[in-house]
Amino acid sequence: MASTSTNLQKAIDLASKAAQEDKAGNYEEALQLYQHAVQYFLHVVKYEAQGDKAKQSIRAKCTEYLDRAEKLKEYLKKKEKKPQKPVKEGQPSPADEKGLW
Repeated sequence: MASTSTNLQKAIDLASKAAQEDKAGNYEEALQLYQHAVQYFLHVVKYEAQGDKAKQSIRAKCTEYLDRAEKLKEYLKKKEKKPQKPVKEGQPSPADEKGLW
């Protein structure tokens, strides 16, 4: 029975940490934490004795966390694809300003 509370507590801790990182803008870290939390929650639901109400509640939370993780994943993909700001034509590059050229 101790493993149930240990795994459940680990899932809760990971989800809390994910929410903190999410609020802080550390989206890559939050994404990983949400994914790990869901893994722990699903393990608890599948292998450890819980009442139907508890299982339903955990599944609902898993859905919320997975939805948020998907949104973060999409955001990070878009962010990754954005090109660096090009130097506008006619403007000196940072190297020019330092007298390297």
